[in-house]
Amino acid sequence: MLKPNMNDAAPGGRPIPAKAVAPARRAAGERVFDGGDGLLEEDTVRANWAVPWSDLMMTMFVLFAALLAAQTFHGRAQEKQQRAHAAQVQPQMVERERTVEQQVPAPMPDQALEPATRIDVLARSHEAVRESNLKDVEIALLDDQSVKLSVQGPMFFAPGKADLRPEVMKFLDRLSQIIRQTPYDIHIVGHTDDRAINTSMFPSNWELSLVRASRVARYLIDAGGIDPSRFVVSGRGEYAPVSANSDEQARALNRRVEIIITRDIGKGQEARGAIRP
Repeated sequence: MLKPNMNDAAPGGRPIPAKAVAPARRAAGERVFDGGDGLLEEDTVRANWAVPWSDLMMTMFVLFAALLAAQTFHGRAQEKQQRAHAAQVQPQMVERERTVEQQVPAPMPDQALEPATRIDVLARSHEAVRESNLKDVEIALLDDQSVKLSVQGPMFFAPGKADLRPEVMKFLDRLSQIIRQTPYDIHIVGHTDDRAINTSMFPSNWELSLVRASRVARYLIDAGGIDPSRFVVSGRGEYAPVSANSDEQARALNRRVEIIITRDIGKGQEARGAIRP
């Protein structure tokens, strides 16, 4: 054990207490012991720093928790406000849509167009020709998707005549059913060769070609119960040949009736209305 220093005495010879001596010795740079194995005041001082440090950490934790709580509360409040706004706006949008639907009614489906979606005019026309055992019939699909059936005149009429041959009526019966299932306008065009004709009934090839086309159109209308306003009938005479009139075979090609199933709807009626007085 350390012995008390005889210099640590108050005047009069009385010893000075250790607690009073320690600060003085520490100020003088002297290490102070408590009589045991450890320092007297340095451990105590170092231990006392943990208290303010823990207080500071607690304060920072509380501040962080407060900021987190405030941010969470603000986010929930903003989300709640957005939901309330959406709940107010959505009924208004629905009401506007209903108003627009009432003001602009949906177009009714055109029932006249429905049969056209169920029939292939080109394929059915080929079938009608095969089933009728007709020859010298040309079927073509035009650029505008119209279907043109070109039947040579000798198949329909005797030379210089406009009466339909009985053997073509079966073909026209089948063709009328095809036309009936479509809403499209039909053009019938008559053609002749270059041989002149001059009779009381047909003063020229104009009249002959026009009457022949009219007879074909009339038969189709009656056989299929088709609206006549869908038909446009014309005669071109000898002025639109498909071959030079050099021999009898070439002339036979030019004597023809063309039946054109167009993709136009209602233009035949418009044309009729345009020529009315």
